[in-house]
Formats: sequence, structure tokens, C-alpha cells
Amino acid sequence: MATFTTGTGSAQRSTGNRQRAGVAGLGLALALVLTGCGGEGEPAAQDKAGSKPSPSASEPDTTSAKPSPSASKSAKPSPSASKSAKSSPSSAASRGSGAAGGGVVSGTELAAALTEMNIDLDMGGTVLEEAQLKQNTAQSVEAMKGVEYSPCNPTEGTDPTRAVREASMGAMVIDGNLPGTPDTISVLSWPDEGPVTEEIEVSKRQLASCPEYNLTANGRTVSVAGEALDMPTVGDASQAYVTRQSIDGVTQTSVVLTAWSGTNSVQITLYEADPQESVRYVTPILEDVLDRIGN
Repeated sequence: MATFTTGTGSAQRSTGNRQRAGVAGLGLALALVLTGCGGEGEPAAQDKAGSKPSPSASEPDTTSAKPSPSASKSAKPSPSASKSAKSSPSSAASRGSGAAGGGVVSGTELAAALTEMNIDLDMGGTVLEEAQLKQNTAQSVEAMKGVEYSPCNPTEGTDPTRAVREASMGAMVIDGNLPGTPDTISVLSWPDEGPVTEEIEVSKRQLASCPEYNLTANGRTVSVAGEALDMPTVGDASQAYVTRQSIDGVTQTSVVLTAWSGTNSVQITLYEADPQESVRYVTPILEDVLDRIGN
């Protein structure tokens, strides 16, 4: 789950964030596939848009997106996270052309909005290029093709590459509680509201119909269990859940919070963070991002 750290030290963290950007947000399940369970190859870059087998379907994987300045390492709000920093009309992202392969808000504009928030909240994050996100997403989707699920498949009926083809993407990674795995904020903008409506329905259905399953790749099996969390409504619709992935006695926990509004969606992923504290402090951040990219 994404947790955000803020304040001093952001400059020193920047280089490390860039180095980890290709594998940010990797859970045990995706790492199992990308590394061949301890194989000698370098892990492929991960995508936010569905590379990891979680109910939240199509956010770009920045990693998996998303940093929560509000949920600090001590599970207490940092001073900057307490700001609900709403953007002024002049600072809101301008609208994109909505051309094929891009949303109402362009990838450049999404990156600019995240950069502005990063500065306003002193989050010490690193904003990733849209081209890198789309490449990472495609690579992650390809890596997951040989995965077997049982007794249910949470990705059934979804098209994890649709966002690469049709939407604009933006993401930022931020140091969190899990060493080597930054928390993430991921954003998507679509040409119209249709894909967003579908995403809401699919995401909620997946969590309800396949909350627990096993994922097998490279001869190893990961057990995954998801549980919905209560959260205030943000935007047109929102969802929060905690996922626990276990293999060989090791369990990794992540908290994922998603909000949808109009043609846009925002997802924040926190690793090894307290679920209830994450909801409390991340909700204002979701609202802030939606305000900044609102259309």
C-alpha cells in the first residue's frame, strides 16, 4: 500500500525513486512472474493498468500508483498531508484534445498536475513519463499471460491493455514503508465517460466475486486475499480495499484506494500501511488529485 513521506530529504530520495520506478508497486504476485521467483533476469518494468492481479482494474502501474502523503510511516498524518490543498482554477490542468490514445486531459497535463501537487504538499515524489508508464504496462501485461488462477480469476473479462491504447496516464512514486517498493499515485483520463463507468462496475464486481484466489507462475503459488474497506464517497464513486499476498510464509499487505469522476480516475496504493489510517488520510489526497485534473 502506498504510504507517503514528506518534508526534508526529498532531494536525496529523488534519485532512488527514479532507479526504482520500473519496479515500483510490485507485489509478491507480480514479482513472482517478473523475476521468475528468484531467477537471474532483471524484473521487467511493471504497469499500473492491470499488471497485478487486484480488483482495481485499469490504473497505470507505476508502478501500481499509488503514495499517500496522508498515511505516514508511523501511521500518523504528516504536516503536509493534513492540507487538503485544493488547486485554484488557474492551476487546474487544462483540457487535452481527446485524440485517439489520449484522454480529455493529456498525459503531459496529468504529469504537470502531479508535479504541482508534489511541490505543494512537499511529498518528495518522482513523477513518471507517460511513455514509460505505457511501456511498463504493456510489459507487465505480457508477463502475466502465463499466470494460472484458482479457484477464480479476478482479471476475467477485463482488457488490461485498453488504457494503453485509449487513455492518458500519469503517475508519481513516493518512498513508503516497504523498502524498495515506493507508494504510488496513478491517474487515468479517458476520451469519454463510458470506460470509467465500466471500470467502476468491473472493479466492484471483481472484489465481490473473487476476493480470495491463488496465483501460480514459474512453479510457485501466491495466495491473495482482498477485503473491502469503508471509505467516504469521493468523486462520482470510490472504493478502498486491503490485499494480503502470501508465499512461503511471507505476507505483503497493500491498501488500494480508487476514486472516479467524469472521465478520470485516481488510484493510490500504499504498502505495509494501516488500512483505516490510510483511508482517513488518503481520502483528502484523492479529492485533491481529482480537483487538479477535473474536467
